[in-house]
Amino acid sequence: MALCLYLYINQLRYPVTGRFEADTPVHVSMAVDDGFYYSLTAFVYLLLSFLPFSDILIALFLSVCTCLSVVMCVRLTKDVLDAYDLKIKEGYIYLFSFCANFVMGFYVKAFNVQHYIGYQNANMWHNSTYIVMRLFALWCLILYLDIYKDSKLNIKKLILFCVVLTLSTAVKPSFFVVFAPVMAIELLWDLFKKKKPFKDVFFFALTVVPSFAVLILQSLVLFGNDTGNGYAISPFTALSQRGDHPKVTLVLSVLFPLLVFITHIKEAFKDRIYAFSLLVWLMGFAEVFFFLETGSRTGDSNFFWGYSIVLFVLFFESGILILKDIFKKKIFAGTAILPKVYITVLCAVYLWHVISGVWHFVLLLEGLTYFV
Repeated sequence: MALCLYLYINQLRYPVTGRFEADTPVHVSMAVDDGFYYSLTAFVYLLLSFLPFSDILIALFLSVCTCLSVVMCVRLTKDVLDAYDLKIKEGYIYLFSFCANFVMGFYVKAFNVQHYIGYQNANMWHNSTYIVMRLFALWCLILYLDIYKDSKLNIKKLILFCVVLTLSTAVKPSFFVVFAPVMAIELLWDLFKKKKPFKDVFFFALTVVPSFAVLILQSLVLFGNDTGNGYAISPFTALSQRGDHPKVTLVLSVLFPLLVFITHIKEAFKDRIYAFSLLVWLMGFAEVFFFLETGSRTGDSNFFWGYSIVLFVLFFESGILILKDIFKKKIFAGTAILPKVYITVLCAVYLWHVISGVWHFVLLLEGLTYFV
């Protein structure tokens, strides 16, 4: 937490230091100086701006959100492992959750010199709204899994899920845009298969209404007639705007989950949690692949935020499948050589994804721009 606090304080003092470039000071300035309240975080920044040492307080707020994401990841890991009837040591769960909050694109300098720009990444430390949204998104997933495993609908859980999803959308709509369609698919599938009664599906579906209303209000602010901003369908344009070899880095950004999918393709049709992670990834990928913002926001790459959060989900669930292989299927206890080889390779690939994230984080701590 101390490292995050150090980083965020310096980011907020930019351009005083002339280094530590980030989106966060722009977000704060938009709220405090310009009165632009597009995100719920703007009201937090505005409130803290009236207090002494506001930059430290805002940095502390973001540091707490960053660390709570790890805590939420621990809870989500335990819940998913319980769903798989798998018990592992607490230390492994904490280590896995910590790593999940560091994974980034598989960095290969020969294909892309920059560590962040040019890759698509599940984690980052320069964008305050993503940092806060990720926290609420993880909380949403915990509640969603909890509600789904109950045989009877729990109204209190539904209300809490609705509130958390709305807060996530109010901070940044990126998670809602990729999550809600997959939730609709799952609910309709359960209704069609008669796994859930119509009443339960109906009330579960109602939980997205407040978030949808927030999304409409945000769209009016950002893409109203007087803004000159809009959307366009332009395949691969957003993905190819930055980076040395965008087609290669597109694969490197999702290398570990891709290899897990190849070696666990049957699980995609049998494992509902894994299928969910694949569907939200597909939704996020379709969004960033096909759509492009126009007007003043053309170069902002804002569709990447949705893809970043689905990458987080896919990396997380892909990692869980490897934990299943190691601790439930006990691959390393068997005599077969091939499974041991592919699990070792997958773990090595995952480790480099984590190292790539730690490497980028260290560069940020040194005061370098996130464009490095």
